Amino acid sequence: MLLKLYRGIGPGTGLIILITAVLIWIQDFIDPVTPGYYHDIDPMPLYELFLRLLSGRQLIVTMLIFIMVLIISAYLVRFNTRLFFINERTFLPASLYILLSGYLPGLQVCYPVVPAALFLLIALDRIISSYRKPGVAYNFFDAALLIGIGSMFYFNVIWFYLIVIIGILLIRTINMREITISLFGLITPYLVLYAYYYIAGKDINLLNKLLLSNITTIVPEYYWSPLLIILSILNSLILIIAMLHLWRGFNKKKVQSRKTFSILIWILLIATGVYLLVPTVSIEMMYIFLVPLVYIVTHFLIFLRNKKIANIIFVIILLSVIILNVF
Repeated sequence: MLLKLYRGIGPGTGLIILITAVLIWIQDFIDPVTPGYYHDIDPMPLYELFLRLLSGRQLIVTMLIFIMVLIISAYLVRFNTRLFFINERTFLPASLYILLSGYLPGLQVCYPVVPAALFLLIALDRIISSYRKPGVAYNFFDAALLIGIGSMFYFNVIWFYLIVIIGILLIRTINMREITISLFGLITPYLVLYAYYYIAGKDINLLNKLLLSNITTIVPEYYWSPLLIILSILNSLILIIAMLHLWRGFNKKKVQSRKTFSILIWILLIATGVYLLVPTVSIEMMYIFLVPLVYIVTHFLIFLRNKKIANIIFVIILLSVIILNVF
């Protein structure tokens, strides 16, 4: 049973996940492609530094992004293991994240969003860790700071500062001091950036134009082939069913688990809204969208009573990735 192989927690499952990851990314290792997305033409400061340091070394760039995807996958497992909000220790979130990182052809070269997604995931961890913390929770400063740093790679992760505010409202009693320190955390990287431009004598107007262009420039639309549309509708139905399944047993979960899943659903909604409304966002948002998605689908596949149906659903997801990469 494929699902049993990918949901385990032993070294065998880890090896299978690693092999799957290599197979999904092998084409990019064999023939590294220089990305041509807008974010590589007009990059944010930390991503620009990343590109300069590794200029002309496309294979190394691809390998580093691949390693970051593995780190995100491992962190997804660790996050659940520590908080235990799915109520089962499993490698399935990592399996799904690795698999779906190859869902959209060309997604592997959306480089800046990968480190931004990692920073957002760590920020989410800091938000949830504030649960029942006495006094002022400086976790929200940390979370907002991490999102601010992530936006230095991929600017549009900054919209997920809303998750910090939502976290304060869901997890804590409303505290203006926590909201204020979180806002300061968000702008701190930009205060440092503007200070650097000023001290170095650089043109601050160029920095202003860079930030504005990362909000307003319209990027080319991703081509959704008929096959991709059909498979995406099918997989979207799986996600909707998984969310309904989660909702049915929502009130039976512990308070911290409910709050964690609530914030994950908010991330899903914000990612969808940003994709639809912000002109500089395209398929790269998938890396962030996958963070809540893998947890919701993992919960569904693990607690679905009919294990045969759970296996069929997992096979559908697996075959979708294979078909899209082959055809």
